[in-house]
This record gives sequence, C-alpha cells and structure tokens, in this order.
Amino acid sequence: MYCPRCGTPNEPGDRFCSSCGAGLGEKPQAPRERRSPREWIGRAFGTTRRARIISAATACAIVIAIIGFIALKPAKDSIPRDAYTIQADRMCVEAKRQIVAAEQHSLSRSPARSGDFARALVPIVTTWHSEFAAMGVREDRADQVLALNAALQEAGIQLAALALIADKGQESDTLRQARRVDAATAEVEAAVADLGLERCASQTIGFSRTKG
Repeated sequence: MYCPRCGTPNEPGDRFCSSCGAGLGEKPQAPRERRSPREWIGRAFGTTRRARIISAATACAIVIAIIGFIALKPAKDSIPRDAYTIQADRMCVEAKRQIVAAEQHSLSRSPARSGDFARALVPIVTTWHSEFAAMGVREDRADQVLALNAALQEAGIQLAALALIADKGQESDTLRQARRVDAATAEVEAAVADLGLERCASQTIGFSRTKG
C-alpha cells in the first residue's frame, strides 16, 4: 500500500505511513497556495504605507520580548537562583515595563512614527545594558553574562539604526532594518533564558496591530 501523502510503500494492514505518519486511507492534501515574495510581505506588513510603518514600529517592541513567542526554554540547572540572578531578573523586568510604557505611548499617537518609537527604546536598552554590565561577571556563569551583555549592546545598535533609517522614509530599508532588530531581540531573549532570569523570561509584551 502506498502512502497517499508521500508515496512511500507500506505493509498491508498498516494504518499509518512509516515515513511521514499520515493515515493510510487519507486523501492527499491539496498543495498550498504559492505566493510571491511581494504578496508575503503585503500579508505580513500590510498593504498601505501607514500599515507598513506601524508594523516596523511594533517590531521594535520585541527588542526585549518576542511578541507571542512560545514558551522559552527553562534555564539551565547550573544557574543558581542567588542574589545576583534575582537582581538581574528585577532589572530585566523593569526594562520590559518601560518598553510597554513606550509602546503604549507610541501607539496612542496619530500617526505613529517608527523612528520616534525606536529612538525612545534606545535609552531603555542602553541603560539596561550599562547597569547589567556594572554588576560584573560571575565566574560560574561567565559565558551567559557575557552573552547577555553582547546581545543588549547589539540590540541598542540596531534600534539606533532603525530610528535613523525610518526617519528617511524608505519603506524597504525600514522593513529590512526592523528584521535586524527582530534578530537582535531573539539573541536577547535566548541570553535572558540561559542566565536563569525566570520572571523576565516568562513575561511577554503584547501589542495591537494598527491597520492603515
């Protein structure tokens, strides 16, 4: 018996495909609709200028926490929940609180400007970075501390770049830089989780997508 989904031969009486796990007897799924890169961008970022700029702005908000991100990996068992971790965790939570406040303020303005929003986030991230760096490096978690320091520094750089690029009004350049901010965000979140900052890692920041 051949699998209706992938075509792999299976033994008579098998209920599921040994290759892809599809039920033997299921009808093959219809191929997914193919879209051009332009159509994907339109669906992801909106079709009007204002929708795309707002989408780029909200991408900045995830510099500290990925929006709608699935549960982060639990912290490594080797990281103790000591005074250092607790202080760093509180610092991270406070930074997220400030991000939320800046986001709400930006989205309450009409029209929202991604350059202004990114510029408002730069001091939040750089302050977090400087205060965390001032805590020093613990020998038992040096790699994780250095990773978070580097991730915060990179996030601040990418945010500052987004503020400058967005002010020039070039949509393609703004969206491209917003993706770099998104990548920097992922590095920050991974470093937060690896360092065992449990409260901060468990919090996500929601936002409303504004349509143009």
